[in-house]
Amino acid sequence: MTVSLLLNEQMISRNRVGELPDLPPAVAIVYPVEGGPFEVETVRTFGQRWFGKNRSCYVVDLSDHRRQAAITKTPLTCKDGGHRFRATIDIGFRVHDPASVVRRNVRDALPVVYGYLTHRILLQVAQFEITQARAAQLAVNQELDREIPLPEGITIYHCKVQMEPDEAAARYVQELEESRRRAKLGAHVHEARRSEAYSDEDIEDIRAAGRRRRQAEERAVLASTRLDFDNLIREHLVRHPEETTHALELLARVREAEATQHEIRDQRHAEMVKYLIDQGVVREVDLPGLRQGVLGSSTSGTGVAGVLERPDAGRPASFTSGATPGSPDYSASAPAAVQGGPVQGGSVQGGSVQWGGSTPTPAAAPPSGLVPVYVVLDTSQAAAGCVADLGNALRSVQSLLANSPDVAAAVRLSVITYADGADVVLPLTEVSWRTGVPGLNTAPGCRYRPVLRRLLDLVPLETERLKEQVPRVLRPVVFFLTVGQPEDDQEWPAAHDELMAHKYFPHIVACGIGADRDRVVRRLASRPELGVVAVEGAALAQSAVQFSVLLQQTLLHLGRSAIAGGMELRLDCPQGLRPVTREQ
Repeated sequence: MTVSLLLNEQMISRNRVGELPDLPPAVAIVYPVEGGPFEVETVRTFGQRWFGKNRSCYVVDLSDHRRQAAITKTPLTCKDGGHRFRATIDIGFRVHDPASVVRRNVRDALPVVYGYLTHRILLQVAQFEITQARAAQLAVNQELDREIPLPEGITIYHCKVQMEPDEAAARYVQELEESRRRAKLGAHVHEARRSEAYSDEDIEDIRAAGRRRRQAEERAVLASTRLDFDNLIREHLVRHPEETTHALELLARVREAEATQHEIRDQRHAEMVKYLIDQGVVREVDLPGLRQGVLGSSTSGTGVAGVLERPDAGRPASFTSGATPGSPDYSASAPAAVQGGPVQGGSVQGGSVQWGGSTPTPAAAPPSGLVPVYVVLDTSQAAAGCVADLGNALRSVQSLLANSPDVAAAVRLSVITYADGADVVLPLTEVSWRTGVPGLNTAPGCRYRPVLRRLLDLVPLETERLKEQVPRVLRPVVFFLTVGQPEDDQEWPAAHDELMAHKYFPHIVACGIGADRDRVVRRLASRPELGVVAVEGAALAQSAVQFSVLLQQTLLHLGRSAIAGGMELRLDCPQGLRPVTREQ
């Protein structure tokens, strides 16, 4: 199918134009001019009509043309390059420059129009997936929704395109949608099954709770009844009195078997003790306790408990200072309030501070004292390079105390962070695996006064509260980590002096790992020997790790000395930290 815009294939004279078949009402007469451009007839005068009637010309159709066609020969490939669109176009065009039509010899307008439109459509659809046929159609129609003049003298004044995937792509899209529907249906089925499973679990939990409640009620009823063999025989005889003879025979057999077992056990224990004495394992000081266990009586009548006990069992373990030879002892220099005796409603006591020494042996006795510990961490922008390591340090402290329940029972731990202000991120508590470890985030500013004021508020209040709960409270200890330079350097010393003047003033262990650390730590530490700083050249993150080691070791000393009834604040500087009073 063609659309010829030139109505005469060969030039004809002007007076023969009316003889052309199917001549449309709107035509243009184009005259070739030798050596010049084509001339298009507009309004003719009488002279021109008379003298130019034999002039050769072309007749160009100026009518509007509408056509519909499907693009089949040119593949409209989508974005993935593997699928194609199918397009149907509805176009309208007309001639706006008859001279260009004659000059370019446009015999058929459709290749010109379709060629241009196919190229434009191809560029647009290449930006869309095969599943986006509607979006591709909208983009193409928006692109072609205007009058488009072509260099051949033709204007496309109307164009509407309908896009859809071809047959292969349509099958692909259909299968894809079916897969999505199946997946969505599967998700709903999964959710329904999941809800049913949760419902079954809830019902089972309710049943289990009912069983536990009934068992608890039964245990509560039987709590006042001693469940030994004699009581079980009596209970059985109450329910089955006809089996009295058989029950008494069973009771006699049990008594006989128990007597035989006691004799064998005592004999074996005596042989074991004799062997230990012969081998020199048991010392002379242990013989009274062992003899009491073998020959004396116990609650069970077997003497087993005495063999395994020391003569001093049940008394609090004693702890030495643990100081190495030549290490200084600062107990004599402690303030009188630190070494003071008990006060009404409990006691707050201090103790010596020592460098080095061996780790005290864990005590098996319950704590004889309770020590509040406050860990104060710098979370200013200066600590951004080590805030993750400080968070790891808190988790390490939790693991340490959770794995040492005897020490954890003697320590109450609180964590306070400071930057421009102070925040209590962990209130004073006994640490266990259930304790939530707070997260740390840096903040702008670095001021000491708010955190010192917060300590002045918390330490007396919480010390008094602990004295109401336990008979003996030891003096609080504050681990103060500083990284950034204080912005309130002229203000915080007054708050520090006020804290240290309180009757419940804490021991402040200051650790500096930032710039100008020696000067700041000397002013923060409650005593010079309680100040430590990072060695020169140490990385900030590594210094934070060493602070974690120092904190854990000192907590172990504090807890174990509190168990023993005293307070031994011992600082073991790990590699990377040094006492502020010592030279590098």
